[in-house]
Amino acid sequence: MSVDGIVKTRRTAATLWGLLIAGAAYLFFFEPGKNGFFPGCPFRALTGYTCPGCGTTRALHQLLHGNFLAAFQLNALLVIVLPLLAIALLMYTTSAISGRPMPRLSLPPKFAWIFSAVVIGFWILRNTAAYPFPPI
Repeated sequence: MSVDGIVKTRRTAATLWGLLIAGAAYLFFFEPGKNGFFPGCPFRALTGYTCPGCGTTRALHQLLHGNFLAAFQLNALLVIVLPLLAIALLMYTTSAISGRPMPRLSLPPKFAWIFSAVVIGFWILRNTAAYPFPPI
């Protein structure tokens, strides 16, 4: 990787961390649905049903306050996937700092199909009475 590429990658990583910290601070101090500016879900506004992302902002607020069960009740899929996103961000940051390329993660195509099926299944389940948590 060229020196310009390394600098650009480091700048991108620093920007991502800065935005993440600023967003987390805002979300920590302002509770979604009670104060602050948080846009609503357009899918829910149009259909009345929840999408796979509904409850994400409130779940992140709960996670920042250490309320894992409340976060899981608001959006179980987010709580399950969030550690994987954190690992990806840490891998990118490590790569940016060291100047080495990120390791290539080669997942079989069926992984994308399985993940898509899980998201669609979660989407359907959370809009039924069978969903184990209270409606959002």
